[in-house]
Amino acid sequence: MTLLKILSCMAFTVAVTSVCAKPVNENEHDKGHKSGSFSFALIGDIPYGVEPGEFSQSYENVVEDINDDSNIRWVLHAGDIKSGSSECSDELFADRLHRFNQFEHPVILILGDNEWTDCHRFKAGGYQPLERLDRLREVFYSQPGVTLGRPMRIKTQAHEDGFEEFPENVMWSRSNVIFSTMHVVGSNNGLKEFDPSGGAIRTLADDQEFERRTQAAINWMDKAFDKAEETNAAGVFLMIHANPILEFKWLLNRDVNGVVERLGFTEFLVNLAKRTEAYGKPVVLAHGDSHWFRVDKPELPMSDSTADVFLANFTRVETFGSKIAHWVKVTVNPESNEVFEVSQQLVEKNM
Repeated sequence: MTLLKILSCMAFTVAVTSVCAKPVNENEHDKGHKSGSFSFALIGDIPYGVEPGEFSQSYENVVEDINDDSNIRWVLHAGDIKSGSSECSDELFADRLHRFNQFEHPVILILGDNEWTDCHRFKAGGYQPLERLDRLREVFYSQPGVTLGRPMRIKTQAHEDGFEEFPENVMWSRSNVIFSTMHVVGSNNGLKEFDPSGGAIRTLADDQEFERRTQAAINWMDKAFDKAEETNAAGVFLMIHANPILEFKWLLNRDVNGVVERLGFTEFLVNLAKRTEAYGKPVVLAHGDSHWFRVDKPELPMSDSTADVFLANFTRVETFGSKIAHWVKVTVNPESNEVFEVSQQLVEKNM
């Protein structure tokens, strides 16, 4: 058996939403429930092809389906809140904020490449990506450490000295399990060259941002594992946006030593492998990006110069996306050896 059993008061403006209700502190809420099981929802890469103010029946069906599940404690969105060819406008950002606040549960969002790194594209508006990133942080993380949807307090890296610009990297715990998000995006983690027809120009600042964000992600990952080891946590659940090229390795470029080149992701994955191996208990990496629901156990690189290795305690989960508008339910039982149980939730109205 693998680590997972695979089973078939909102205020809205055109700028920034403020949270009206008093936030619940998840760690305080967890008191007295340290050994209890619970579930949460995982979505990503939705809604696509929906302009501001436009009705999306498939998205509404997903929201309704999740809201109707009384066992759900929160919703994780793995990024890409729009298609890569739709405009990265302030109006669209405000629209998505409104849609996420329709959930009756806390919503934890990590950013995807479509909403900022790819905004240099002509069809996306030809924006400078770093300007769009600043705007996204203003809109979706206006209160660092407080979730969207039903407000819940969680720990944010923005409150760590030297990492104040990363409110999207968050961490929390429930039932002796650690959860964390890290800002790692598709398009080679933002390293792809800009579309020359878009008008935006890649500068040194874009490369420096990649280095800074990668180090912040690794720092935050280390904090999550440190916390798990300190508290003897039963498991660790991590979420990023990007599929960091964990499959189809035979199709990828290799260096002179035959090692797979994962531009933009290698350093992050090497650290993940080392911490996962040392931790020894169940670790899940969840992501979106490639729009293909799956639960598998891909190998990880232990260094940038050796072949990938299989770690029995590591599992990858990718959520549904785009036109396949469904969601993934993760049930957590810290008393189980597997800890995480994943099931696909097919929304009947979207079949």
